[in-house]
Amino acid sequence: MYSVILTELGISVFNDDKLEKAFPFSNPVKEYLLVKNRESKLNELINYLASIQRGVSVSDEALLAILKKFSIDCYLMDATQLDNVQATKPQIIVDSGFASNLQDTLGKLREFALGISSSKVTEVSESPDLHIIQAINSLDEIDKIANGLSSRLREWYGLHFPELDNIIDSINGYAQIVLAGKRESLTKQVFEEAGFPESKVEMLLLISSKSRGGDISDVNLAIVQSIAKQILDFHELRKKLEEHVETAMQEIAPNLSAILGSAVGARILGRAGSLKRLASLPASTIQVLGAEKALFRSLKTGSQPPKHGLLFQHAMVHAAPRWQRGKIARAVAAKAVIAARVDVYGEGLNQTLLEKLNIRVDEIGKKYENPTEKDLRKPQEFRRDGGNFGDRRREGGDRRREGGDRRREGGDRRREGGDRRREGGDRRREGGDRRREGGDRRREGGDRRREGGDRRREGGDRRREGGDRRREGGDRRREGGDRRREGGDRRREGGDRRREGGDRRREGGDRRREGGDRRREGGDRRREGGDRRREEGGSRNERPDSNKKRKKFGRR
Repeated sequence: MYSVILTELGISVFNDDKLEKAFPFSNPVKEYLLVKNRESKLNELINYLASIQRGVSVSDEALLAILKKFSIDCYLMDATQLDNVQATKPQIIVDSGFASNLQDTLGKLREFALGISSSKVTEVSESPDLHIIQAINSLDEIDKIANGLSSRLREWYGLHFPELDNIIDSINGYAQIVLAGKRESLTKQVFEEAGFPESKVEMLLLISSKSRGGDISDVNLAIVQSIAKQILDFHELRKKLEEHVETAMQEIAPNLSAILGSAVGARILGRAGSLKRLASLPASTIQVLGAEKALFRSLKTGSQPPKHGLLFQHAMVHAAPRWQRGKIARAVAAKAVIAARVDVYGEGLNQTLLEKLNIRVDEIGKKYENPTEKDLRKPQEFRRDGGNFGDRRREGGDRRREGGDRRREGGDRRREGGDRRREGGDRRREGGDRRREGGDRRREGGDRRREGGDRRREGGDRRREGGDRRREGGDRRREGGDRRREGGDRRREGGDRRREGGDRRREGGDRRREGGDRRREGGDRRREGGDRRREEGGSRNERPDSNKKRKKFGRR
């Protein structure tokens, strides 16, 4: 049984796993792509297979189509044979003589992969729709630059001729007047060459003679005139780009250009990325292209979604009443998708698409000639009681309220901690019986450690509760159990706090006993002072007798 196997380096003909004939590629990348695109001739292979006059199995659908064009009796291999070919392809390449060994095969396959990647990049870069995208983007950039330069030109030349800014709206006419020079040199011929009517020419001549602007130096005038010349050059370049975009759109995407217009179609094409990607997008996506920020804001906040994006620049959408724009934009987007798909597969211009679009727009205009009550009233805010988003927002509000309760509870605890720190300062200043107070503090520390353990357990319960809430729709019974356990922990915490209050009351009793001891100690000290004063009084009474004796001794 003969089999024809297409490889990256050539085509091989086998007869019962034995090589019969090999046809190597001189340029593997180019010839392999020609076979895949069904454009290759393969004259030598056709002549060889025609001489066999037997049915052959083929490993590739594109190669099968080429062989059938030349009336070769062939059929496609089954899935098992195709898997076997893919698994043993390096050995097939070696057996066909396309490579010397397996190492050489891997090297040539690597070079083939690099070459085919380069060819793909080259093919994508040569895509004409990408050049249209660059042209329309350049057109938008030119508009931005020209607007910025025109504002600067009006401000700068307005210092010399300020009245000109309020009269002339056209930036090209303004730039042509600036190129004529100072206001003293402006003549009737200059204004007529700039394209102004007779009535405005007379007004300009009168204003130029009575202008209150200051004088401008030759250096500044030369710079201003160069800016005006750049603006006129940008205007000419913009005209060329518009003509190029219109011509290219007519050649590459005639149906899309007929439905959307050249400028809008090119902008939609640029936002999509390519014509092929635009053809793969749904109509709803094309309808809101350019309004992504409003779309995601509506999904986030529940507000009204946008009805159109770049399609607002379309003449049918822009000129329609407000209550019809969304419906017309949807109809235009639907026809634009069909037009892009027709353009991708190169079927030429289809006139029925535009005709059906016009019929649909006329139907919308007749059916919705007057706004409905829904269109007249203001758009309502997203209701909290409707839909899954409402449930989530209610749940979010409950969580925020619970978070506020927790923050208030944390504030109470911080205030309680401040009271405890102040109480500790009073204890340090007060002093007292350090042993009893130390024992009380150790007991209080044990209570606080138990309270801390309860709080950690409470924090664990809260984290579990938060996990249950993030899953949004978990087992509410488990959440209720967690809350009941949390309530038990809080009750235990209240018991611990009550025990702490009892310890504090016992501490107060110890302090009162300590005060009694101090008062008794004060009484003892007072009694001791009285005894000392009485003793000192007795000793003073004895001193005169001793003086008398001394006097007597002195007389002797």
